[in-house]
Amino acid sequence: MLNGFNASLEEKLRMAEQAEQEVSRLQPLASEAPTLRAEKIKAQKSAERHRAKETAMDQARDAARSATESQAHVPELLGNASRAVNELYIALKEVEARRQSAMQALAVADRVDYEIELEDGEEHERSLDRDPRGLAYALAGRHGDSRVVKLLDELQPGFGLLAGCNMDDPLHRDVANFVVQRVAPAVPPQAASANKKSGAVAPPPAPEPVEIPAVEEERQEPSIPAFLAEIE
Repeated sequence: MLNGFNASLEEKLRMAEQAEQEVSRLQPLASEAPTLRAEKIKAQKSAERHRAKETAMDQARDAARSATESQAHVPELLGNASRAVNELYIALKEVEARRQSAMQALAVADRVDYEIELEDGEEHERSLDRDPRGLAYALAGRHGDSRVVKLLDELQPGFGLLAGCNMDDPLHRDVANFVVQRVAPAVPPQAASANKKSGAVAPPPAPEPVEIPAVEEERQEPSIPAFLAEIE
């Protein structure tokens, strides 16, 4: 009985000693586990970063290459845009020049109407034995720049320099504003002569009206508005 117990004890002792030896052998390696785990995590993170960097660099190279290819079209596109803007400028400039010519012609027509009204009015005033000298000044208020503009509006009802353009589109609006600001607007001849920046050529001055002798007491003759002396 004792021998059987001793045999069992010996076997357990042998196994325990083997385990102790194995633990002693593995202990140094086990102590490296935390360090190895940290190094593994670091290596994985480094690999992920490397892959991310390579992916980003590939994307950057593709984007840069595409940008270079797209930029190659910029000179031609800019040239086309510049030519289009210049054509728009020329067209608007011509429109304003035509309107300026129309205003100058209408100014002549307005002057004719004024002279007819003045002659008829003076004849009427003389028939009533009244001094007609103040009539010229009174009639002048119905003529001149304001009437010229009104006559042009009647010739072009609803006219607009940008009529029919899609001004709701921001790009259209910006381009239109850029060009229109560089186009001198058509102005009546009198205003054109007063504003040199308009670029319009004022018509040669008309002869001064002949002074009519007073039929009553002598009074100072009212001055004739400037536009009457400037419009042919």
